[in-house]
Amino acid sequence: MTSTNDKLLDAKPTEFDVRRAIRAGDGVIAYYNDQLLALPAVSKALGEPDGFARVRAIGIGGTPPEGAQSRNIYLLVRDHAVYRWIEMQAFDVQNVCVEGKRES
Repeated sequence: MTSTNDKLLDAKPTEFDVRRAIRAGDGVIAYYNDQLLALPAVSKALGEPDGFARVRAIGIGGTPPEGAQSRNIYLLVRDHAVYRWIEMQAFDVQNVCVEGKRES
C-alpha cells in the first residue's frame, strides 16, 4: 500500500469479515510490528497524538477490477489501546502476488 485517503470508512469489519473478503479475492494479509503509518486525521480518531497509526496487519484483496482507481483495504490498528480492524480506501491498485518460491 503506497497511498490511502486519511479518512475512516464507516465499516467496522471483524477478523472473520476480513479473512473472508481476502480469501474471496485471492488477496493477502501482511503482518507488521506496529508499523507507523502517517495518517493525521485517522490517528487522531484512534487516540494517537503523534499523527501516526500503529499497524499490525494489512489485508489487501486480489486484482482490482479493470480501470479501478481505488480499492478498499483492511488495516489492523491500535484504537485507544485496543487493536481492531478498520477499512480504508487505497489508491495503489497494483496487482498483489500471492505466489512465491521458498528459498533455503
